[in-house]
Amino acid sequence: MDALYSKYPAGSVGLALLLLRLADGFGLFGEGIHLFTRAGSGESAAALLVGLMLVAGAILLVLGLRTVGVASTAVILAAGVTVYGSRHLTLSGAEIHPWLILFALVFFLSTLLALLGPGGYSLDARLSGWRTIKFSPRQSTSKDAD
Repeated sequence: MDALYSKYPAGSVGLALLLLRLADGFGLFGEGIHLFTRAGSGESAAALLVGLMLVAGAILLVLGLRTVGVASTAVILAAGVTVYGSRHLTLSGAEIHPWLILFALVFFLSTLLALLGPGGYSLDARLSGWRTIKFSPRQSTSKDAD
């Protein structure tokens, strides 16, 4: 079964995972910036920290570095930001609808990335996926000749 499945698929599957990472990264970036700007206007320091974590996670996802861990964290942070935003941020009726759509997008895309992995066009694949091991020829010693 392992021969049929690649942890870092390339080709069209790798391209689809790259596009998925880009869409999720831009969504996380938007959600983080939205929270970050709200936190700068008098919200708590926790909101500022979570906004900063979302932006940092977005950058890591776009690069494809530690994708599964970052995507798993993004799922938890997106849910936390939504709970926090619904209770603490003063959102008008016009802002609630896009906020929920962005949450749903980020939540589901991050869940998919956590399950599927980064794909072949990522730093994860370059740093840990495609390696070859070369063995040097065995040299005979005097004991082997006896």
